[in-house]
Amino acid sequence: MARTLPQLDAEALALFARKGLEAGPGAPQVGEANAVKVRRVMQLTADLGGRPFDQLRVLDLGCGEGVYAIEAGLRGAQVLALDARTERMRDGAACAERHGLANVAFRQEDAREVRRSTHGEFEVVYCLGLLYHLDSPDVFSVLANVHQLCTRLLVIDTLISLESETEVGHDGHHYEGRRVREHGDDDPDEVKRARVLRSVDNVFAFRFTRASLVRALRDAGFSSVLECHAPAEPGKAEDRVTLAALRGDPASIATYPWLNDMPEPEIERRLLGRGSGRR
Repeated sequence: MARTLPQLDAEALALFARKGLEAGPGAPQVGEANAVKVRRVMQLTADLGGRPFDQLRVLDLGCGEGVYAIEAGLRGAQVLALDARTERMRDGAACAERHGLANVAFRQEDAREVRRSTHGEFEVVYCLGLLYHLDSPDVFSVLANVHQLCTRLLVIDTLISLESETEVGHDGHHYEGRRVREHGDDDPDEVKRARVLRSVDNVFAFRFTRASLVRALRDAGFSSVLECHAPAEPGKAEDRVTLAALRGDPASIATYPWLNDMPEPEIERRLLGRGSGRR
């Protein structure tokens, strides 16, 4: 049976109806159109989180005004919502307080500084609209740190590069994508921080190709990476994806024992070296 959720007040509904409108006319899935994105993330959490919402501890990185944090909190989750800026987050914190959501905490913190040693463990981590604002090597350290503190499910929604224009190296691996400018070279810090839909301080960001992002999640230690297509998101940009990364134990198999404990790159070299036979 579907959970009956509390009704939000008019001020809260107006806040979320304005979400992302700073991106300007023509930006996909902003304002009221963001509804389908929120629905998708909640469905993924319900289906893959491993427990009912009221038994989950959720971390929302780069939370903005906190629409995902509040939705999860309304369902009973214990939520920690973090953002390096307060401009939008303070509205979400006020919304949570007005609605008595003592289980939802908002704090000003940089996602790059979050560690298991300082923040503990979470069954579910949201990384929504964040990765494509990070540059190398920060994006890799964030994924590594999230893998350490996430015990079950990481939900990512991010822009990707549809073409491989450059590559970056990390820990002996190479990842394709492109670098995107976030700020001008000489922009002062206060100007950078005032651009609430861009990075906090880095001038460039690295956008993975779809395949490279999946490999980066695999290399960070996630056992399965799934791309979500339903619930549908009408109007989703072609270069934006929703991924669910699961932290589990690697599966061993008896029917092809040569595969067990073999590193993924070696498996790829072995199979591609033999051709593309199918069964």
